[in-house]
Amino acid sequence: MSVKVRCDFMIVGQGLAGCLLAQALEQRGSRCVVVGRNLPLAATPVAAGIMNPVTGRRLAKSWRAEEFLPYAKEFYRKLGHEWGISSLLHEGHILRFPKSEKELSLFRSRKQDPAFAPFLGQEFPPDHWAERSWIDPLGSYEIRGVSWVDLEKVASMLRDDFRRRRIIMEEDFEHQDMKINEDGARWGEVKAKRVVFCEGARVTENPWFQSLPFEPSRGETLELETAETPTDHILQSGIWLLSSPDGLVRAGSTYDHENLASAPTVNGREQILEGLAGFLGTVPVVVGQRCGLRTSARDRLPVMGHHPERSQIALFNGFGSKGAAWIPPLADHFAEHLMDRVPLDGEVDLLRFTKRSV
Repeated sequence: MSVKVRCDFMIVGQGLAGCLLAQALEQRGSRCVVVGRNLPLAATPVAAGIMNPVTGRRLAKSWRAEEFLPYAKEFYRKLGHEWGISSLLHEGHILRFPKSEKELSLFRSRKQDPAFAPFLGQEFPPDHWAERSWIDPLGSYEIRGVSWVDLEKVASMLRDDFRRRRIIMEEDFEHQDMKINEDGARWGEVKAKRVVFCEGARVTENPWFQSLPFEPSRGETLELETAETPTDHILQSGIWLLSSPDGLVRAGSTYDHENLASAPTVNGREQILEGLAGFLGTVPVVVGQRCGLRTSARDRLPVMGHHPERSQIALFNGFGSKGAAWIPPLADHFAEHLMDRVPLDGEVDLLRFTKRSV
């Protein structure tokens, strides 16, 4: 088979990571080709796109929240303006219903900490939301500076642009079909100087990066019809509830490290509905259910960089549930590294796991 396409970078994966990295590289003058299909367990179509400065049961501050969240918000605002989509980015806050007095005490303590104070808002007394039929026996509190974005819309719009410019090949990509040589890599009719894998959970099948400590987890979400339609905030108590541009309400998400099957499960549905029952006074109607695989590294930080022994191939992965906030700034940073040899941030460099890990 003869070479018909020559490029600087072949990007394997057409999810948010692959699309935004390809965009960042092209903006710097590189010729890119995106290859691969949208896989059944892809994370991007399922992700809620929540960008939250304070997360989890321990109310931990998100990694580099002060740097990454403003960058990501401005990035999506510009995209929405360019595309004429006013509903691409939503900004508001989380209204969180504590599960225990311990959590409430932690909130009060965190709010006195100058590092957390900008992100923690008002506390409301028990039964404050009785008129909305929200259940809040311990009261509730706000997490501010939150936003959410339609990630599948972002990836879909970029893929449409790639199709118009004929720089995407939506074909099955199998690792064994790619051959690496001294001046790059060859896959079918494509000859690339370098290849960047942005495969999400499929990284565990990648023969060149298989030994890195990735831990995929399966997440499920529901699409609901309900009387509860929050607009400028997300309701949360373990499970989150948010409105979507199509008028439905979405809820999620589950975390399952054991069952990585492709189909939505009854157990996932029941887990989400049980979580919602803890703070919703009305019973929602389920009209849809999705599932996908997130991929995180052992230390829960992104993983990127060149293979230590094969400079022709590189990796851009490990964003877990934080992809909406982390991918835009890190795609820009990695593109600078790939194009201009700007030193890679040591916290995300795959070599932190030592050369023997790859």
